[in-house]
Amino acid sequence: MNKTLTLAIYRDRILAVVDYIWRNIERDVELNTLADVAHFSPYHFHRIYREMMHETVSTTVRRLRLHYAACQLLRTNHSVETIATTLGYGSGEAFSRAFSRAYTITPSAYRQQRSPLPEAKMALPSRRFYAMKHTVEIEKFNKVEFGGLAHQGDYLDIGAVFEKVFVSAGSKQFLNEHSRSFGIYYDDPTSKDKSALRSHACVTLNPQQVKEAGLDYLTLEAGNHAVLTFTGPYSELEQAYEWFYGEWLPQSGYQLADRPPFEEYLNDPKTVPPSELLTKIYLPLAE
Repeated sequence: MNKTLTLAIYRDRILAVVDYIWRNIERDVELNTLADVAHFSPYHFHRIYREMMHETVSTTVRRLRLHYAACQLLRTNHSVETIATTLGYGSGEAFSRAFSRAYTITPSAYRQQRSPLPEAKMALPSRRFYAMKHTVEIEKFNKVEFGGLAHQGDYLDIGAVFEKVFVSAGSKQFLNEHSRSFGIYYDDPTSKDKSALRSHACVTLNPQQVKEAGLDYLTLEAGNHAVLTFTGPYSELEQAYEWFYGEWLPQSGYQLADRPPFEEYLNDPKTVPPSELLTKIYLPLAE
């Protein structure tokens, strides 16, 4: 049975991450470590964090490090280069550029002026307003086997990989009216450079068909999933994810499983206009 999680518990978990970052401000912090601190799966942590903090984890780290640097400039005699090295910047020049962008003044000038020290934001921002509202169903998902191909790069470019999958399977006469297509997405698209995003384009096939088609064999495990059915262009799906993770999940009473979210495409973009595309977004739930 799923453990009931309130919005307050989600908030406390995210605040524990911010506190951990601050306590380790002079060290490189592994993102998977922060997911462990929050007790969230790495597959979902970044999206939950971004929606609750209104910024990415890397942005928080950068912001708090610059705040710490401002403290050091005012309270110590450490050189700009020493502060830069302590915080992991490659050079004093790189640190100075980052500091100047955030504070609109160079580190040296900031120290000379002894400006009032800005407060680091340690509390969660106010609730975000989402223009779109959706309906979520809890569905039992049966295990599915696929043939697929990996894609690395912008998620919006995965269509070309799907074409390769369809050609590979279609050339063997493996596609029919019962075939289902899925996309598996392993990373939060705002927490990594687009070139590093990982995903898989898949179509339902049995293991022998996968081998004959020259595709990768993948499975999606059975279990309960929170499911949001989105109507509209694929380019607008991220707005649905933002609401799913930021509005629905923290108030749902559910915890997510350590498996990535995935999408099922219910109709064909070759035969329906973008405004009528139907996409099911699945979030796997912990048992």
